[in-house]
Amino acid sequence: MQEVTFDLQTITPLFLAGADQTTAELRSPSFRGEMRYWLRALVGGLVGTNDEGLTRIKDAETAVFGATDTGSAVQVRVSQPSGKLSQFTENISRPGGKQQATGKGYLLWSMRLKKPPRYYFAPRTRFQICLSTRGEDSAKYKKGIASLWLLTHLGGVGSRSRRCAGSLTITLHEGDVYDFPFNIPADANSLKSQIEQGIVAARSLYTATQSSLSDARFDALSRNTCRIWILQQERPWETPEAAMEAIGESLQSYRSTVPIIQRKVFGFPLKGVRGKVERRASPLLLRLVELQGQKYVGLAVLFKTRKSDVSMGDYEIIETWTNEFRGKKEVQL
Repeated sequence: MQEVTFDLQTITPLFLAGADQTTAELRSPSFRGEMRYWLRALVGGLVGTNDEGLTRIKDAETAVFGATDTGSAVQVRVSQPSGKLSQFTENISRPGGKQQATGKGYLLWSMRLKKPPRYYFAPRTRFQICLSTRGEDSAKYKKGIASLWLLTHLGGVGSRSRRCAGSLTITLHEGDVYDFPFNIPADANSLKSQIEQGIVAARSLYTATQSSLSDARFDALSRNTCRIWILQQERPWETPEAAMEAIGESLQSYRSTVPIIQRKVFGFPLKGVRGKVERRASPLLLRLVELQGQKYVGLAVLFKTRKSDVSMGDYEIIETWTNEFRGKKEVQL
């Protein structure tokens, strides 16, 4: 049996629940589902997203996490969290005559408007995740670690995780993580190197060479279909609240300057034919990253997928927004 345990801590509010939406709970299936998503993005960037590539992605996902007729090679266990639950009752609007959200409120607004407001795990909540395999198949074990690394370094967990909620720090508690860097980076340059190193390590686990995708049918971690930026001004922010406020204010202000017909590239409820409301997940994933000394930067991951009404060129609208952060750095894929 192979096993590794990680210590995790929330940076931003974590909204995660099961069937009972009136409370919050840490659930292994939720983490497993997010890990599956990142495995698909990783392999899709290597083999492509056409029909043949999709078959290979499904096979890769089944080999690690199982399917309806196949057991999972990697088990995921999540411990009980520290601290108590909180209810999201913060004021998300600025005072005054004109209705305008705060920066943090712009990112998390839907959690406040729920009736009753959603419960969440507050920042600095601690818990552990354990990955294990029953046999000695180190290849599948490493691929499970890679999926968790991608999730905790590029994405977030739970509701509003594409808008900074559910950002986590993760460090090794016990076990072997091979070439994957699970440490708190010293600064933005160290973070850039860490992400690049982790992606190289994850890709090395698959025999396929990186595909030169020109477009993608779904989120794929490839040079032409994904861009990753570290967001900061001249220096990192002092608190997660300050980081969320700045990122939210910037996105809210910039998006308001984009003509409504072009805002669909950001993803939002869309009214389609016959008045039917269609929903499209945002291609822009935002999270916070903690640096040493409790400093914070943002991380933006943009997946560029071709839609019937969105061309690859439309994503320049989002790419331009990142220029508002004078200290930004781009991760090389």
